[in-house]
Amino acid sequence: MPIYDKEFEMDLLIEDKIKEIAEAYGPHKFLHALNQMDWIPKVTNNEKTAEHVMLSDSIEFYFSSDSFTELAEKSQIAYRYEMNLFVKFCNQHFDQDPDFKTICTSQFLSDYLKPVKNKNTRSKKAAFLRSFLRTILENFYEEKIDKLKRVLKVEVDKRRVPRAFTKEQIDELMMLARLGRESHRNFIILWTFLGTGIRLSELCTLQIGDIKPQTQDIYIRSKGAKDFKTPCKITNFSLELLCKYVNFRYGSIKHSPDYTERYVFSDDKGISPLHESTIQKMFSNLIDEASSITEDDKRVYQLSVHSLRHSFALYLLESGVNIYTIQELLRHKWLSSTLVYLKMFDSMLVKVINQHPLGNLKVSDFF
Repeated sequence: MPIYDKEFEMDLLIEDKIKEIAEAYGPHKFLHALNQMDWIPKVTNNEKTAEHVMLSDSIEFYFSSDSFTELAEKSQIAYRYEMNLFVKFCNQHFDQDPDFKTICTSQFLSDYLKPVKNKNTRSKKAAFLRSFLRTILENFYEEKIDKLKRVLKVEVDKRRVPRAFTKEQIDELMMLARLGRESHRNFIILWTFLGTGIRLSELCTLQIGDIKPQTQDIYIRSKGAKDFKTPCKITNFSLELLCKYVNFRYGSIKHSPDYTERYVFSDDKGISPLHESTIQKMFSNLIDEASSITEDDKRVYQLSVHSLRHSFALYLLESGVNIYTIQELLRHKWLSSTLVYLKMFDSMLVKVINQHPLGNLKVSDFF
């Protein structure tokens, strides 16, 4: 057989394989993978022509991108919901699948956000649009989202700035936890939060094998990381309490083959974890009972389980720990997430300095 016939057959075979992969995963995922591996030659500015990406294609690409897949599960659900609302709005203004650039204008986005009066709701929608539009603009057009930032401004309600518990409130919550049902478990849960700063979902999925006394760590599934666990430091006191609790609760099954896989906080001997709502309800009841927590803190500022994480961070600041170390302990990806606590600390200092005995004097008493 002539050489060119063999080459022709090989070309056909390769084409068939490429089509098979593209059909299985979608053309944009396929192209994205090739780009990631640098298997597609880079086009120079002179050679490059403007791409036309349809809205449906951009949505498919976004949901397969790292920008979306690396989000926490709850955030993914929220962003899919926001995408449906945005697509519905687009369908009301266009008869068919529009070009991405058509919907990526300040005027169109402003019209979409204009009816939303609640500041927090608007900010959530703007945050989703920033993520979606930035991903498409950077990947297909090599453009930045700077021109749209004014329209997609994210403003947080001042009442939603993180709130922490005072030490007096913590003391009362601990006392109340020891008086109620499942007092031992609830007491250890509170100290685990305060000794690590972990999130509710991270606590619920904590397993016996995740506790590492040798290195003073617990291993947790961090926000957005479903498939692997990362180490998180824990205070000596909380670690000792946690180990004693595990020994008390599961000491009788220590030699069981699945011992290390049992969940620390559970209602069925560690086989399945406590549901997040169980801990939320328990903690809400403690807050309702606490006389040291004002009605404003309970209703307006909505103190919750997550406020224990804020308390962990604030107490570190009070102790003089630098913001970069706190970022590491909280496992924040961006320093900006940690800097929020400086605002809490500043407002706390203002309150404290006003309690100074010389700070309550009146100028009118002297002049």
